[in-house]
Formats: sequence, C-alpha cells, structure tokens
Amino acid sequence: MTDVLARLLELTPEGNDVFTGPPNGPLGKRAYGGHLAAQALAAAARTVDPGRVSTSLHVQFLRGGDAGESVRYGVERTHDGRSSSSRRVLGRQGDRLLLSATALFAVPGDGPQHSDAPTLFADPEDPEHLPRTGPIGPAPALPLDEIDIRIRDDRDGGEFVRRLWWRVTADLPNDPALHACAAVYITDIYGVDPVLAVHGHSMTDRRHHAATTDSSTWFHHDIRADRWNLLESRSPAAARGRGVMTAGLFDAAGRRVATCVHEGQAVARESRQRP
Repeated sequence: MTDVLARLLELTPEGNDVFTGPPNGPLGKRAYGGHLAAQALAAAARTVDPGRVSTSLHVQFLRGGDAGESVRYGVERTHDGRSSSSRRVLGRQGDRLLLSATALFAVPGDGPQHSDAPTLFADPEDPEHLPRTGPIGPAPALPLDEIDIRIRDDRDGGEFVRRLWWRVTADLPNDPALHACAAVYITDIYGVDPVLAVHGHSMTDRRHHAATTDSSTWFHHDIRADRWNLLESRSPAAARGRGVMTAGLFDAAGRRVATCVHEGQAVARESRQRP
C-alpha cells in the first residue's frame, strides 16, 4: 500500500495477538482519537475469521497519546461462537494505557431489513455542488489530500444538524474491513463539535475544552469509503461538562450503513482554570 491513509491503518504483527500501529502525526502533538479507534478495529479484525464482518465497535479513550509515536495493541479473544466473535483491545504507548475497545463480529445472516433516510433526502443535494471545506479546524495529523470533506450545517428545522459528506480520494483495496476502519477514522473528526454548535460555539473558537471520551459504532452494511458517504449528526443532550452526539452514516443512495454515538467533554476553559 502506498497511500497515506491505508498505511496508517496497516498494522505490524508482533506475535501472540499483539500488533503495532504506525504514528499519525508530528511528535509532541496529541494523537487523533479516530486513528487509534480505527487501528484498534484493524487489530481485532486480524484475529477473526475472514467470513465474519464487523457489527460494532465500542471505544473508551482513557489518556491522550503522542501522535508521533507508534501504538501497541494487544487483542484478547474474548469469545468465538458458531456465528459471532468478540474481541477486547488495549492500546498502549509504553506503559501508558490510551484506550480500551470492544469489537464484535458475526457471520452475516438472513433477516428483516429496513433503513431510515437522512432528513435531507426530502430535498436531495449533490455533494459535488458543495464547497470542499475539509475539517472545521486545523488537522495536521490527517492526510487531507486523500479525504474530501464537505460540510453543511442546518438550523432550519429548529435544531442543529450537521451534514458532513466525505469520501477517500486515494485508491483503496476492495477490503470491507479496511473500508470500515477508514469510516471509523474519518467519522471521529471533530465528532463532539455538534455538542458545542447547538450553543453557537465550536471546537475552533477555543472557548471550551472538547474531546471525545468514548464512542460506539454499529455497522449495518458494508461501507465504501472511496465513494460519497453522509454523516448526519445531532446532539440530543449535554450537561455536567459532557455531551452526546448521535449520527447516522448513509451511503450516496440514502441507505443507513452505520450508526454512531460519541460522548465527550465540553467544558468551558474558564471553569477549568478556577482554583
């Protein structure tokens, strides 16, 4: 693999279900949580039979990491049944435990299917007609020349809704596990910013300390990261310095391919500085 994003998600096996993930940015900068979560999912997937697909990923971010250092992921094979598997993943830099994750996999089965649609599909828009905005703030750790991001915020219905169209423009192998990891990587970009946006703030105005503390993703269908995807997000609640963002991930046809929930800190910097 020669593309930057694909290389960031390529792990080196160290034996005994231990893998090392490459760094994602300059030394001394804070590691990007979406990168760590995506690598944790990649590590778990490496220990599961190829016939089992990702159904969910649950991540707790415990400490900040250094973007310029590699991360060591240890995978525990919690369960292997006839149709499903569970993995626990711990990510460390040296003796520092950065994250704890649980990943679930299953053999696809037959059953009822349904999907809601994003609200904009009552008035469809073509992301190609939106300006290429990129992330809403500086992102030195992201390979931005390989990720096309176009954002439209909406308050017309009385609530704040962020519609973030994205796709990977670099070549990706036809590997569903890699595309799922790429989706985890990208959908965490300023994942808790809608919590602040409800109140007219942003992670970029530096008035609040904002960071994702845990996240969950449920995968409903295979994701094609190299095609247009829409992350439609809202924040239903915030209190006590924390807030929740809920989102649907839809493909270009309006089918929900994943559901995301992020919880994070949203603390006024003035209150953090009080004695």
